[in-house]
Amino acid sequence: MLVDADVLARIGGPIGDAARTAQRELAKLDESASRAKRAAWLAAARVPIPAGLRGVDASWIAAVIARVAHTDGPLGTRVRRVIAEGPTTAGDVWLARWLCAEFPAMPVVDANLARPRSIVDATRMTAAALRAWLEDVGADQIAFAVGKAATAMSSRLGAAAVRIAQAPRAGEMGERRAAIERARIVIDETALLRVGARAIAAYAGPIERRMIAYRLPRDVGVMDELEAFAGSVGAPSWRALAAP
Repeated sequence: MLVDADVLARIGGPIGDAARTAQRELAKLDESASRAKRAAWLAAARVPIPAGLRGVDASWIAAVIARVAHTDGPLGTRVRRVIAEGPTTAGDVWLARWLCAEFPAMPVVDANLARPRSIVDATRMTAAALRAWLEDVGADQIAFAVGKAATAMSSRLGAAAVRIAQAPRAGEMGERRAAIERARIVIDETALLRVGARAIAAYAGPIERRMIAYRLPRDVGVMDELEAFAGSVGAPSWRALAAP
């Protein structure tokens, strides 16, 4: 039996968005498949440490530990043990659930993915591949936004300008006005990465946004960009985003 839609409508934030998305997914399934899906979700929810925690960048885990426990105190020592080795007591289970409440269950990494065929594929990329792809997407967006000036700005943007003029990117880069808005950014070592995150944000649901952001270092700001541009329009086509 599905949860009443009015109840789900009252849940705010990413959890509420994910719950409503899950309800829509369940509504499309037959009864047998729906039962199996609910059982799998329930089993995952009962695990104190979410699947794929090792796929979460260590900076996110360190931030949680710093927030809930003094790094050098006894609680900090216990926290690090629980995260590293798993819970062994009922108290450890409670502590693990408290610590890991904000972490999504991360999908298994596919080391062969260099270009994602979908946003789901993006959540399965290695951190290095994900970053390289987002930086290329960001370079393409900036080159599209600035036009002929790209060649004079840097060799990387010059290469992007050549790339976006050819198939499959030509004519698939979205709206130029939207690209200009995405390209308004302070230029630093994370600029291409953050613009890339802005470009894909419209394709990512609340859970995918967290999976992608948590795969990368916390301080690069990908989470903020994904959230800020989640409702944006005029994005490039996925065909352009996934192009080699």
